[in-house]
Amino acid sequence: MSKDSGKEPLVRFSVAVGGELLERFDDYCHLHRYANRSEAVRGLMRSALIAETVASDNQPAMGVVTLIYDHHAGQIGERLTELQHDHLEKVVTTTHVHLDHSRCLEVILLRGRAREVRLLADSLIGTKGVEMGKLVLAGANPPEASPIHEHDHDHPHPHSHGSAKHKPRKQ
Repeated sequence: MSKDSGKEPLVRFSVAVGGELLERFDDYCHLHRYANRSEAVRGLMRSALIAETVASDNQPAMGVVTLIYDHHAGQIGERLTELQHDHLEKVVTTTHVHLDHSRCLEVILLRGRAREVRLLADSLIGTKGVEMGKLVLAGANPPEASPIHEHDHDHPHPHSHGSAKHKPRKQ
């Protein structure tokens, strides 16, 4: 297949698994409605790579911040809006839903370097009057295109920092 099509050819590899681990994995595949084990393994691999990517402070990331708060609590709406206005370059959009007479749910989409998104999300979640807050962080680039480790420190480690493809290790 050509690179122009956007897909690379699939490579088969073997994984030896048995017993209860395989039974639990098959239950997981069924519960999450994966077509087959290969689809499930690909999904788990992508999730792991995304988690590694957003662990790096400098990687581009998207964040979804979910907040629940009582809008009667000391001008919380104004404070949350002011925080977002102070970071216009990171706030993509906001959705506000009235849950009941006093409580609101706000969903805020953020874009920026992972560290900046985490810091802004922490400020929003930590605003006095927020009852519940959560950040879901994802890499803005596809997991296949993001370097796994991009960090500054001096110690020997077996992974490369370049774009070279890893060769499988013999076990």
